[in-house]
Amino acid sequence: MTIVNVNDIDQIKSFIESANYEMASYLYKLPQAHNQFDAFLKDVIDNPGVYAIQNDEDELTMLLMAFPYENNKYKVIGPLINPNVEYTIEEFDSLFQAMVNDHPDSANFSFSFEKAQQHFQLPMKAIGASYNFTDYYLETATDVGEIGPTQNITEYHPAYFRSFNKLHQNTFTHNVMTGSEIIDSLEDNNHLFMFMSEGLLKGYVYLQIFENQQTAEIKYFASHADYRFKGIAFELLKYVLHFAFQNYNVKKIYFKIRSKNNKLVARFNELGFNVNHEYKKYKFVKAYL
Repeated sequence: MTIVNVNDIDQIKSFIESANYEMASYLYKLPQAHNQFDAFLKDVIDNPGVYAIQNDEDELTMLLMAFPYENNKYKVIGPLINPNVEYTIEEFDSLFQAMVNDHPDSANFSFSFEKAQQHFQLPMKAIGASYNFTDYYLETATDVGEIGPTQNITEYHPAYFRSFNKLHQNTFTHNVMTGSEIIDSLEDNNHLFMFMSEGLLKGYVYLQIFENQQTAEIKYFASHADYRFKGIAFELLKYVLHFAFQNYNVKKIYFKIRSKNNKLVARFNELGFNVNHEYKKYKFVKAYL
């Protein structure tokens, strides 16, 4: 067994197309468009590299890659496995350590696995990665019906921008729309609702309608830290569910929530939401070795 760096884009693509994905982290991050796929592979070859195990017949048996999302922080794609060979968790450990050893102690490596369809606990334990959180993708096709008094919920007004922008920045930090981008997007199919009480912004929800797909996404929602556990987020969610189903021809509304608390997620069942996908997130920090 030899660990090699693979630089041939066509060889990598051919391996990926026929690979076993049962342990593959962040599989959904692989681009689908042909031209984007080639550009993506070129970038990951340059940083941090594509690593593979090669057997005595010069055949690739396991492949691992990653892509940066911040300085010295990577999301790992793989391991992708040759379906015609037997593999061991120890081989994955060796392959991952080869990648890690080429990076400074400050390097972080993140993993994401779909709970219902993938094997991940043993490989994560083998490399010493720690559970970080879970991304839950929830959806509903049910209107909550009459929702009672809504005097505290109002559509966005420019006078609320400063408070909204501060709450949005404090709640969402990575790879998200800015407050200004959200405001600029507001139109017939994009709505921003605020929960105002005692002259204060205590929560908000941003709704996007996709009429061609007959779907809607609750893109962002948050309540102020000083007013958590007051039911504000649930009131906003009930409001936009009823609003979307009553005013648009939508058949499904969905959103993502990040949490370590599955009991909190289960509460969304009260609004008719069911978990459609559940992604377990792990993190490996080289400095913790």
